[in-house]
Amino acid sequence: MNTVTQLTTVKANTQSKVAAELSRTGGLLRLAPTWVPRSFLQPGLRIKLHPDDTYAYGAHRGGIDERWFASTTEARTKGVCRTRV
Repeated sequence: MNTVTQLTTVKANTQSKVAAELSRTGGLLRLAPTWVPRSFLQPGLRIKLHPDDTYAYGAHRGGIDERWFASTTEARTKGVCRTRV
């Protein structure tokens, strides 16, 4: 299994790549979560991050308030954070 730093974003030919991965793993598709910082929210720590990771992307981007799984939506935080998840 790859580590998170070894993962890449797939932008083209996704159908064949997903089919190949499902075939390779016997029907299991592993997805990496994305941590989304929000500059306009106070992080509540309910997502069980280690306190040192609350502002992992820097205080200017805000605290991490959300964890997304398998989303095709771009996370936008008022011109600061644009993370494809």
